[in-house]
Amino acid sequence: MTRRRLSLSVAPKSSTEMSTLMMLSPFVIGSRMMQFWMSATSPTATDRDEMSRMVGEKMQAAGESLVAMNMAAMEAATEATLGAVTGRSSHSNHGDAILSAGLKPYTKRVRANRKRLSK
Repeated sequence: MTRRRLSLSVAPKSSTEMSTLMMLSPFVIGSRMMQFWMSATSPTATDRDEMSRMVGEKMQAAGESLVAMNMAAMEAATEATLGAVTGRSSHSNHGDAILSAGLKPYTKRVRANRKRLSK
């Protein structure tokens, strides 16, 4: 009888994505809110562009996230089916892969916004 060891040294992929969102999102939100408050009485074209960008990038990220999660779910289902047919079991965490794929579009935008807004 062989025992499988659980490896605790490997963190889930999604924890990296969530950590990035937790650390950088408050900066991006605070920067944008300060910009909006400072220009509330007379917004410039740049302020209006930033507001449009803020909404548009969220919609785009949501669409990308949906596609990425569906692709990851299809890969997981394919891998599970092939494992059942061949008798080989996979030791990957499919739920984490799906969640990580769904968070990546958001973290990509948060990183880009933090870099752009910190200038």
